[in-house]
Amino acid sequence: MAASHVGKTEAMFNMLGYIIDQDPGPALVVLPRENDARSISYNRVIPMLRGSRALRQHIPLCLDDITKLEYRLDRMILYFAGSNSPADLASRPIRYLFLDEIDKYPKFSGREADPIKLASERQKTFWNRKTVKVSTPTTRDGYIFREYEKSDRRQFYVPCPRCGAYQVLSFTQVKWPLKERSIERIRNERLAWYECINCKGQIKDYDKPKMLTRGKWVAKDGEINAEGIVRKSAVRCKHRGFWINSLYSPWLSWSDIAAEFLKSKDFIELLMNFVNSWLAEVWEEKIEDTTADKIIALSRDYEEGIVPDEVIALTAGVDVQKDHFYYVIRGWGYYEMSWLIRAGRVEYWEDIVEALFKTEYRKLVSGGTLAVYMTCVDSGFRTDEVYRFCREWRDRAKAVKGQDDISGGRFYRASKIDVNSRTGSIIKNGLVLWNVNVTQYKDKIQRLVNSQDPVKWHIFRNPSEEYVAQFTSEHKVLVRNRNTGKAREVWQTKGSSRPNHYLDAEVYAVAAADIIRALNMRKDGTVRVHREAKRPAHSREEWIRKREGAWL
Repeated sequence: MAASHVGKTEAMFNMLGYIIDQDPGPALVVLPRENDARSISYNRVIPMLRGSRALRQHIPLCLDDITKLEYRLDRMILYFAGSNSPADLASRPIRYLFLDEIDKYPKFSGREADPIKLASERQKTFWNRKTVKVSTPTTRDGYIFREYEKSDRRQFYVPCPRCGAYQVLSFTQVKWPLKERSIERIRNERLAWYECINCKGQIKDYDKPKMLTRGKWVAKDGEINAEGIVRKSAVRCKHRGFWINSLYSPWLSWSDIAAEFLKSKDFIELLMNFVNSWLAEVWEEKIEDTTADKIIALSRDYEEGIVPDEVIALTAGVDVQKDHFYYVIRGWGYYEMSWLIRAGRVEYWEDIVEALFKTEYRKLVSGGTLAVYMTCVDSGFRTDEVYRFCREWRDRAKAVKGQDDISGGRFYRASKIDVNSRTGSIIKNGLVLWNVNVTQYKDKIQRLVNSQDPVKWHIFRNPSEEYVAQFTSEHKVLVRNRNTGKAREVWQTKGSSRPNHYLDAEVYAVAAADIIRALNMRKDGTVRVHREAKRPAHSREEWIRKREGAWL
């Protein structure tokens, strides 16, 4: 995943040259369009073969064996194809696959499947196959970002020429005189510099070549010390991923990059291009974001498992996973005030029962106790087990299913799901499934977290790092349609590998409080905590009367 024009495609052709000379095997190079494939073949690959003494010897004597989309070399065959041509992607067995600018590929290749998947199927018969994917990123849903997230996520660390501290080059460290308003003057007079993140010293353009020659690739979970020795990650990953932005380009100065930003910052389409093609980052328009520091600042002077005296009712949320559970218990007072009472991970249903229904939580000062009044349990995983659990604890647990949106903008919608298998009719007093609008509840949590006068969202002293990381794992962004420009607001994880189970559990705990009306409690007693009211049965006189010989 790289910025444009930093050598990523040239690196791919170097790999191609290596296999032609050293380890031959059938290869396929895929470009976004067939015209791109023809252009790359004619203007870059053929000159590379003819210009290298080692590669020139593999060119066949018969020139008819070389076409723009197919090279029959002396020991291997090389194909070129466009991602929009399913016949070219699916017709030949290959060992090596090179995919260039994959974020520009269509979702489907003609009437066929995903072009990347279609091309990868050609490698099945080769045990020693290799695939290379390169691209500038677009959005979080783009191919290259998803592939990079699945890899060991290497970044290029370079040493500061002043203090020697190794660091990844970031645009936030590019500085220029704040009073200077002329973009052209910043560019032409090279007024920008890079500030070392460690010693705050100024790194000039002439320092960059020496820094680059001493740089080291370091995986996400690896480390590099002051001497430049890399300690490899303990987590083994067979996918190698590399990320690099335009700050590493030897052909661009710090001032070129600063000027491009200043030229783009006031125009959404130009800024998007700067983020993607210069910084090699995915484009996201953040609307709401929660940081770890903000959450830790909400800690109050009470321990986990202890209930502040302002709490009137307890609700809980359970996020069900394949072989474990995440749960939170939240206490509610007047005017939407809430306190986190407990957050944990357990392995068995018995542990959930013990934590939620068999434990009385003691109040901080008065010494009284409270039990969990209502629980919402996610039914996305292990659905049958969740339904069985909620039937057993029907007075204190509700099965819920998260949805991104519910018609009418409602927070939740209830539907009976127990049906008589013989008659097909709904069973009276059967299980109810509550569809929960997770987008609405995440918006509500964000408002409560950001409330200042008074602060309404509290957590206990010293919350675990796991809880804080998962609670802050999502942010709200604008997702724009590239064709129409229309935008919609979406909650997304900040990284595809970041878990968000505690956030989901908090959503369900808030939903439980909403269902029992705990969010509406006022000191004047106008709204009290209550269980869901039963709908009154209608008498037959309220319905249309049945008439002789009439069909309704």
